Amino acid sequence: MCTVSKREVTTKVSVADLPAALARVVSDLGLVDENGRVNREHVRTLGEFVVRFVPASQPPAAERPVSRVGDVDSPAGEVATPTGRPRRGRPPRDTASRAGTVGTRPRTRPTKAEVRGELTRRIAEHLRQCPGSTLAEIADALGAPLTDVSVSAKPVDWLVLEESDLVEPPMRTESEAIAATRERAKAALAAASLLAGPLSHQAYTTLVREGRVRGPSVARIVQLFGSWTAACAEVGVASGEPLRKNYERRWTREEILDHVERFLAEPAHRGASHQFDAWRAAVNGDGSVPSLGTVRNLVGGTWSEIRTTALRRMRARWAA
Repeated sequence: MCTVSKREVTTKVSVADLPAALARVVSDLGLVDENGRVNREHVRTLGEFVVRFVPASQPPAAERPVSRVGDVDSPAGEVATPTGRPRRGRPPRDTASRAGTVGTRPRTRPTKAEVRGELTRRIAEHLRQCPGSTLAEIADALGAPLTDVSVSAKPVDWLVLEESDLVEPPMRTESEAIAATRERAKAALAAASLLAGPLSHQAYTTLVREGRVRGPSVARIVQLFGSWTAACAEVGVASGEPLRKNYERRWTREEILDHVERFLAEPAHRGASHQFDAWRAAVNGDGSVPSLGTVRNLVGGTWSEIRTTALRRMRARWAA
């Protein structure tokens, strides 16, 4: 007759006291001895495994059968610890109910992007009426914080003037590149006058083409000085016959700035200099719009300076 020691009673539990599923697992794993008992430590380890990895598949606690594990009553899915207290598994997530609510809550206020977009639209409308406004003036007119206006005005900032740009500088400094080209033209005219006189534009063109004189083209000289006669007078050279009409300057400075204003008013081009000639090609049916090169040469300065000059003129009309 087989006897069971007192120590075995405390360290082992009868398979009959285990839930059916757990009893089947320990039997399949060969953990049951010849007396139908299983090591309590094995039961605890398997119970922890169930708690950790299988809780979401278990039915609610109210519906789970009550079982005895280690002489302690506990619902299925709970495992008794050596102290006799049941260890509860993580309750299953109600994923179905949560999934049904995601993205269905109605929004009660606009997003930050929508607020910023609406402010940009209002700024653009203001600048159409008052081009050349400063950021502070826009903020005051719209009743919006200056920090918000500074961010939202970026998509239309080519129509905005800085506070420092409101007053035109007393003297405009000619760019180094244009000044160098002007001096090169004067030297070429002086050299050509030694080979042909009076110096006509045809004679000058022939000398340049033959390589006997190095200098800018006749058209470039006219852009720099206004006319062939004025260029010759600048270096004290007698000019030949008058230059034909299409070589004379066609636009005054103010007329050119009028065209720049028309370009700046087109939102599709965002006031970018590299878009000027594309715009010119689209609107130049009668050839009345000068090229970007002509604009730079006759108005002078960088494109940023030309744009600022045009904005000052536009501002002066509505500010008056």
